[in-house]
Order: sequence, then C-alpha cells, then structure tokens
Amino acid sequence: MPVIALLRPLARAIDWLPVVVAAALALLLAVVVSPGADLEPGHGLLLLRMAGVLLGAAAAFALVDGMEASTGAVPVPRWVRQWARTLMAGAAVAVAWAATYTVVALRVPPGSPSLSGAAVEAALCVLAGLAGAAPAVRRNHARPAGLAGAAVLFVLYGATQMADAWPVPDTAEWDAVHAWWLAALPLPLLVLAAAHRDVR
Repeated sequence: MPVIALLRPLARAIDWLPVVVAAALALLLAVVVSPGADLEPGHGLLLLRMAGVLLGAAAAFALVDGMEASTGAVPVPRWVRQWARTLMAGAAVAVAWAATYTVVALRVPPGSPSLSGAAVEAALCVLAGLAGAAPAVRRNHARPAGLAGAAVLFVLYGATQMADAWPVPDTAEWDAVHAWWLAALPLPLLVLAAAHRDVR
C-alpha cells in the first residue's frame, strides 16, 4: 500500500518533458518520412532503432530526484522510490515505442520482413540509458545527472555500430545477434539494482 500511495506524487515529481519530446519526435518521424508512399523496411528499422535510442536517453531523466536530500527521511526506502521511477519511466517509453512500431508496421509494404526483433534492441537501449544515469543520480541530485544516461547510451551505440551488432532482418546475423541482445538484458538490471540501493 505505501508503494501504491507513492506512485501519484512520484508521477508528479518526475520530469516527463524529455520523454514527451522524444516520443513526439519518434512518432513524427515515423509519420512524415516518405509521406504518401510505402515506407522502405530499412528506413522503418532505422526509425525504430532511433526511437529506442532517443527514448532510452530520455528515460534516464526520470531517475533524477531533486528533493532526495529531504525525501531521504521519508519511511519509504530509496530503493523503492527509485525502482518505482524506473518502472514508470520504462512503461511510458514502452508505450511510446510501441506506438512508433505500430505506425511503422502499418506503413511498410505487405510481405516485408518482420521488424519485431527491434523490440529487444529498444528494451536494451532503455535499460542502458537508465543504468547509465542511476550511478550518477546516486551521487548528484541535479537534473544534469540524467545526461550521464544519454552519454553512456550514445557511447554504447557507437561501439556496437563498429561491432556490427545492428543487423538487418532476413540475414544469418539477425537471430544470432538478437540472442546476444537478449542475453545482455540482465546486465543493466544488475547495475540498476546496485545503484538504487539506499544511500548510507
């Protein structure tokens, strides 16, 4: 019950502007790219990947608690508050990414390769952004701490680009690489678990 009672004030305290901007940009691009014509599957995949990176970077700002110096005295532990922020941010960006995917899926020609595997990529992007920000937020309660998540995510994106970790559908690498993406999902969760601990 204390956790449920905490959700409404936390939802008001979270800075949702980065998520709203990233979601609006992702949806806008999904609509306006190649207007009046079918969307090339390659372009659709690029839009979904860009949406995952943008939303992952935006979600990181939800972990910043500018009032943590005073909320540390409340009966609800810090780890509960931070995990609640994580889940709310994750749910919001999941809805935004799903909406973008729906627009893209409706615009690609019938019979095109499925792009659903991009959901695993988006999930890891969001978790990486959150995990990148969580240690910074633990030490710094100011809004710029959220930029650490974006910085970590963009570095990882560049590194994985050089490692050819972003294959295209209907290739031999598609299933194999996404198996590695799935295997990597627990890693940012472990970072979050460590960073969300109560501050002694």
